[in-house]
Amino acid sequence: MLAPRIPAIKANLELGDGALGAALTGFAAGLFAGTRVAALLVDRFGSKRSVQVGLPLFAICLAGPGLADDLATLTIALVPLGIASGLVDVAMNGQAVEVERALGRPVMSSFHGFWSAGILASSGVASGLAAAGVSVWANLVAAAGILTVLSLFAPLGLLPGTTGTRRAEKRRRRLALTVLALGVIGFCSFLGEGAAADWSGVYAHEDAGASAGLAAFAFTAFAVGMVLARFCADRLSARFGPVAIVRAGGLLAGVGLTLGLAIVEVPVVLVAFALLGLGLAPIVPIVFSAAGNLGGGAQALGWVVTMSYVGVVLGPAVIGAVAHGVGLRLGLVIPAVLSLVAAAIAGFTRTAAGAEPAAPQPPIP
Repeated sequence: MLAPRIPAIKANLELGDGALGAALTGFAAGLFAGTRVAALLVDRFGSKRSVQVGLPLFAICLAGPGLADDLATLTIALVPLGIASGLVDVAMNGQAVEVERALGRPVMSSFHGFWSAGILASSGVASGLAAAGVSVWANLVAAAGILTVLSLFAPLGLLPGTTGTRRAEKRRRRLALTVLALGVIGFCSFLGEGAAADWSGVYAHEDAGASAGLAAFAFTAFAVGMVLARFCADRLSARFGPVAIVRAGGLLAGVGLTLGLAIVEVPVVLVAFALLGLGLAPIVPIVFSAAGNLGGGAQALGWVVTMSYVGVVLGPAVIGAVAHGVGLRLGLVIPAVLSLVAAAIAGFTRTAAGAEPAAPQPPIP
């Protein structure tokens, strides 16, 4: 709901590109802090109670950016929104791991599919309200109110969830390499998602020569590909295993985007971003499932989520810097290469639901 209104917020507050970027660092800082706090809360109180606290907090904080009246207040408003977002993200993925364990089969990608569908739906509503002339503050305050009420009832059916122990902490210390590798895979995938969100339309318009209206379909193609793939990925993962799906997804994303960089024609570029979405779609859900099943409590999942989100925050900025120096076409080589990196180290995702169970934890002396 917020992303489509950012151009209006920028215009209303008369912010330049640099000032807006500075304000968005408030959200990034909050997101990092939120994912770290979330790991402690989920280990202490369980994923259900963490969602019950974090979801209303996130809904309330959504109103903040709409009420900001200058750069300082916008930056301040984005910090708690980022904290709440990080808290909810780790807690909800932790709950999804609990559901997978209860069902004995992978369902994480389907949950992320609903998240992607929600992004598309909320973006459509927000864009429609913007076109109808509804102010940013009215849009965000109304959305915050509605979502706050819904967030009080939505978590009631969640599983209680388990809490962390000293044993989980001991196990976590012995899994540093796996946690790091999963974080790298998540980083690679999220960087590609951020690149598509921020640069697909620009590339289609400025490099491929698409009209402004047609260029917008580059991200639409990516988003539709991602939603469709996520609703199919669980069955594929159960049949072929998570490692094979992540490896195939990384290869499809890397080769698909490379196709659009090699042949700079509008139809090919649209297909390339659709393939990027199809390939990246199952990677992050499988990575989060694998992290949640490592036996390190919420700490392992929290670190993987944190490292993954660095890709969303850092990636588009790095691509922009490269594009400024040598052109966007070469800048987009970065997500293409990183998709192949994710495929190369896909073996670390074998602990995702439906694969090998986590090794038994050593007894506490």
